[in-house]
Amino acid sequence: MQLLRSDPRFKHQLQLVSIHIPKTAGTSFRNTLREVYGEDHVVRLDITLEEEKIRLNEKDWNGPRLSKDIQVAHGHFSPSLFQKYFRENEANYITWLRHPVERVISNYYYLVKRLKEELEEERKGLNILSKLQRSLEEYASAPLNQNRISKFLSGRALEDFAFVGIQEHYQADLQRLAQLLEWPTAPHFRHNVTGKRYEVSTDLRKQIASYNEADMILYEKGLELREKYQA
Repeated sequence: MQLLRSDPRFKHQLQLVSIHIPKTAGTSFRNTLREVYGEDHVVRLDITLEEEKIRLNEKDWNGPRLSKDIQVAHGHFSPSLFQKYFRENEANYITWLRHPVERVISNYYYLVKRLKEELEEERKGLNILSKLQRSLEEYASAPLNQNRISKFLSGRALEDFAFVGIQEHYQADLQRLAQLLEWPTAPHFRHNVTGKRYEVSTDLRKQIASYNEADMILYEKGLELREKYQA
C-alpha cells in the first residue's frame, strides 16, 4: 500500500476513490467523508457491475467526467469500472472489508427489511412477501450473490489499495485512516445498521463460506495486511 497524502495545493482534485462493498459500513463512512471534506466535495457514485449503469448522487448520469470540485468519489463500483469511465490514476483507492459470511447474512436481512418497508404489507393487509421471499440459503446459493467482494474489487490487487479497513475493527481503523490522511478529526456515524446478530446455523454458515471462497481468501488477506501495517 502506498498512500498519497492530501495536499492543499490540489484541493480541487480527486483525492479519494472509495469502493463501497454493500453492507460494509459504507453509508456511515460516506457521512464521515462528507464531514471531513465538505458535502459539496464528496459525490456518491454508483456503477452497476452487470449493466454498467452510472448514477451520480442517485441520478442517472452520462457526463464526460467528474466536476473539478469533487475530492472524493464513494459508492458501489469496481476499480476497473471506475478506470474505464473516469480514467483517474493518481487518487488514493480505499475500501472496507467484512467477513464474507456476515456480509451475506447482513445483506439478505437488509433486503428483506427494505422489501417489507416498500410493500407496507401490514398496513395494506397484503401477503405478497411471504409468497415471494427466498430463504437465506436460496439467496446465498444464487451465483449473482456470491463472491461480491471480489467482484467489487476487480481491477486492483488488495495490496495496491492505499487503505483497506476491516469493519469488525471499524473505529480503530477509521482512526488509522485519519492519521494516514492527516485529517483533523474522524467523526464516527452509524447508519443502515441491521441491529442484531441473526441466528444462523453452523452448517449454513459453512455453506455460505463455501459459496464465497474467493471472498474468504480476500478477507484473510485483508487481515494480514492490517496486522502488517499495525506492526
